[in-house]
Amino acid sequence: MPRRLTFSLIVDYLVYLLVIFVENALNIIPESWARAFGRFLGRIGWTVSSDRREAVMENLTIAFGKEESPQWIRKTAIKSFEHLGLLIVEFFLIRRWTQEEMAKRIILKGKLDYDLALMPGNHGICLLTSHFGCFEVSAATTKFLGFKTNLFATGLKNPFLTRYLFSRAGKDAAIKTFPHKGVVKDLIELLRNGGLLAMLADQRGDAERGIFVDYFGTPAPANEVFARLTIDGNARILPICTYRLDDGNYLSTLGPDIEFEPTGDRKADLTALSQKFHDLFESWLKIKPEQGFWFQRKWRRKPSSKRRRNKSR
Repeated sequence: MPRRLTFSLIVDYLVYLLVIFVENALNIIPESWARAFGRFLGRIGWTVSSDRREAVMENLTIAFGKEESPQWIRKTAIKSFEHLGLLIVEFFLIRRWTQEEMAKRIILKGKLDYDLALMPGNHGICLLTSHFGCFEVSAATTKFLGFKTNLFATGLKNPFLTRYLFSRAGKDAAIKTFPHKGVVKDLIELLRNGGLLAMLADQRGDAERGIFVDYFGTPAPANEVFARLTIDGNARILPICTYRLDDGNYLSTLGPDIEFEPTGDRKADLTALSQKFHDLFESWLKIKPEQGFWFQRKWRRKPSSKRRRNKSR
């Protein structure tokens, strides 16, 4: 059924056109200018977004407050905003990278782990990553290696941008995107049939479900769906981590595999595997803390006004 033309839909389309304009502009100007623009965007975000600034400072304090000074935390927080601005710019730039450009810019480690994971066998592969470093460049790495990837993600309210974002890798990458809800059974079946699923598995879980992990020495609720997909899909777990180097290139590391043998205790298995995931994510963040995505509260959710009203009732 055709979508009815409304004022909000017109606004959505105008925003989409603006994004396309920005992409074309960033690909015309020198890359050094584009990256400077990204860092400038991050500084603006640090200045105007008090709520996100507070969340970043809180998360960094929980993670590193025992070892690092308040001055270090503030400096790292500002750099994390600059990193976010650079991620926005990189999103537009890497869409047009050729295979030759990828080979020049991405330093690849773990080719043996990649080859072992793709050996013939009756198993799917969970390509495990997190909101650390340059996860869009990780997507470019999978394209470079020829992965036929599936992923599930939450769409935006803007339908034009959703279509644009989900097609970012191009048709030749053969990336299939699943909606975020109601697809767990389909994804388990996909893995059981030998498919490959990319997972950003550091997302915050619901504390009410009781799956907690030790993360930087503090209990944090984990989203158990990623462990569930891996266990029920009988899949191998191949980590991929990409972060920006000081010279502007990227280091992308594959593997080694995460080994896990279920015990049959459902909650214990989900917790133990989620802990393995977060131990790995923590080790990545310690390499380049300023390239962490600290903008969402991992350890505690800030109560919304609606939630506070419901609790008071």
